[in-house]
Amino acid sequence: MRYLITGGTGLIGQNLARLLTTRGNQVHILSRDPGKAKLFTHSGIRFFTGDIMKPDTLFPAMSGCDGIFHLAAYAKGWAKNNQIFFDFNVTGTKNVLEAATQSGIRRVVITSTAGVLGPARGHLKTEDEETGRPFYTVYEESKYQAEKAALEYAGKKIEVIITYPTRVFGPGPLHESNAVTRLIKLYAEGKWRFLPGNGKKTGNYVYVNDVAEGLILAMEKGRDGEGYILGGENLSFREMFRIIGEQTGKKRFMIPLPWPVMVCIVSLFLFLSLFSGRPPLINFSWLKRYMQKWEFSNAKAQKELGYRYRSFAEGVGLTWKFLQQQTKK
Repeated sequence: MRYLITGGTGLIGQNLARLLTTRGNQVHILSRDPGKAKLFTHSGIRFFTGDIMKPDTLFPAMSGCDGIFHLAAYAKGWAKNNQIFFDFNVTGTKNVLEAATQSGIRRVVITSTAGVLGPARGHLKTEDEETGRPFYTVYEESKYQAEKAALEYAGKKIEVIITYPTRVFGPGPLHESNAVTRLIKLYAEGKWRFLPGNGKKTGNYVYVNDVAEGLILAMEKGRDGEGYILGGENLSFREMFRIIGEQTGKKRFMIPLPWPVMVCIVSLFLFLSLFSGRPPLINFSWLKRYMQKWEFSNAKAQKELGYRYRSFAEGVGLTWKFLQQQTKK
């Protein structure tokens, strides 16, 4: 089979490309930066320079493909102009689906985010419940609109499957979308000693290779118009840092940061960003988001797709080995 991956140079995309090629598939990678072609040396991977905001550049990359994994997104925590989230995530998704339809491709797996489903309210959140409106971040709102636009194609022009990864971590580039891996690194180096609030708020953490496997399963077995949560373990911040300490052998004393203190810190970040022009490390939208319980159920993906995930401890162990290897280079 031959597949196109948009956003193939990102954390999930690189791991997905490697997994697909090890199984004998051909992979097309679409990226705006031709310099990133050097990331892919496997003979089964072909690199195309293109932009989801420029529809004409999509057709060469789609030629001969059996399906598309659409991962490209503007996934940053902040932007000077929020319209960029909607332009790239919503209009870009429409461009991909329209080009796919014209290219005769019948199946597209869309990577959304579990954030659009909203936090847990007394039970594990599932993909078949109401969304989390009003959303905590502009990114989540844009991804929700992108999903709705994509589902207009389902059952009509093309088969569309939506996936909802949770907090993804693992070997790969240490950019904004790999925040948990960056946190593992900072913790191991003794540069992160802070516990958000009382440490009891929860999140769902999933190893990147498990997400890549889930995407392939969604392509093979997912039902048209359906969504699937691709997650791992639900853990509190205290549990998360305890496991990171055990796996890295660097147990640190953590300093609880009450929410009022965190509000002051975020205010300082925002103030400094006005002068530096650089995005703040965190803003109030993301702070409010992390004050909720983000607990998810993988039951639907396990039942319908055969999805499986490894423990957070195993994932951290593998990630720590990767980080140590990077340090030696």
